[in-house]
Amino acid sequence: GLQDDFASGVDPHKIFGTGTAAESDHVEDVWKNPEGDTEFQKAKIALSEKIYKSVKREPLGHSYNRGHKMPQFMNDKSFRHGCKSVKGQTAQEVLNPAEETEEDREGAKLYIKSHGSYGPGEQKRRNYNWKVDPGTTVWGDKGKDIALGGLSQAVSDVLHGVGDEPKATITSLKYDNFQSMGNLLGRARNLGHGLPVAKDHIFGKASVRRGANEWDARDCVEGKYSVAEQAPDEDLGKTMTPGFRNCTTEVRRFGCPSVRSDIPKYARRSVADNQNYGDDVNARYLLHPSQFASLGVEDTEFIEPRSKDYIKSMFEDTGYGVEEDVFEEIYAAACNEDGTCGVDRYRHAYNSWLVSKE
Repeated sequence: GLQDDFASGVDPHKIFGTGTAAESDHVEDVWKNPEGDTEFQKAKIALSEKIYKSVKREPLGHSYNRGHKMPQFMNDKSFRHGCKSVKGQTAQEVLNPAEETEEDREGAKLYIKSHGSYGPGEQKRRNYNWKVDPGTTVWGDKGKDIALGGLSQAVSDVLHGVGDEPKATITSLKYDNFQSMGNLLGRARNLGHGLPVAKDHIFGKASVRRGANEWDARDCVEGKYSVAEQAPDEDLGKTMTPGFRNCTTEVRRFGCPSVRSDIPKYARRSVADNQNYGDDVNARYLLHPSQFASLGVEDTEFIEPRSKDYIKSMFEDTGYGVEEDVFEEIYAAACNEDGTCGVDRYRHAYNSWLVSKE
């Protein structure tokens, strides 16, 4: 380890690290006070920084100097900007006006009528036609006895509900009619006929039983079959027609096959012919059709062999035509032994030629 490197001892005068260049800053220069230690150093630093534009526009201890020249009268120390305020009402007079005008009283009445906003401690007035003066009339019973804690006995009884009667709830006739005509749980709906019948009255005509074994509505719903009647029929799952029994060998199959290979296919198939002769597409093609199936172009059209003139004219019509010698070079690299070439093979050869030219 590191200890083994100094097994013979360490030179006490050895200095580790890389030497400092003479023109670089020393530690004492970096850590010294940037503003200087003496007044001379501070003045020297201020003189050297005087060339900066920020120092000229924003001198230390002064406001931002934009170079504007103000009129002579604004240099007076007693000069003030703006208009002099005209003293009016004090804050106390605004919050607590001495006199209330007629307009203020009309506004307060209008605000009470629209918002129901009464003043602090003001009695609510609903403009009832009373025979008493609500301003001087006192309601309640005057207390006579002194209860525990210095409370009046009458007040104590009121607080504890002594002698209270159940409160009567007054509702509108419209609400009562709505409740009586609504749907009630476990009760027949009130149709408003007003027939005075008893609670145990049953409407309708009583059923007439024609025999002891006749079923009623309950028997029809719940059923009243015997165990033998609940057993499955003997011919369940079996045909009763001779010759149609479900008895067959392992190689025989019933039904019509999906692919009709047992009947010949017409030379010209009709649009009304829905038979599958084995040339229809499978479920995989229906779930994942080809790229250009929506345009009526199948994947086989790209790999089907084409002639040289067909390939040349098709690519020229689509805007990918080339010179005659270039076309011969690409076609020779993509064509088959019989001289034909598919669209897809020519396209790959054309792309390879473009890559080689880059």
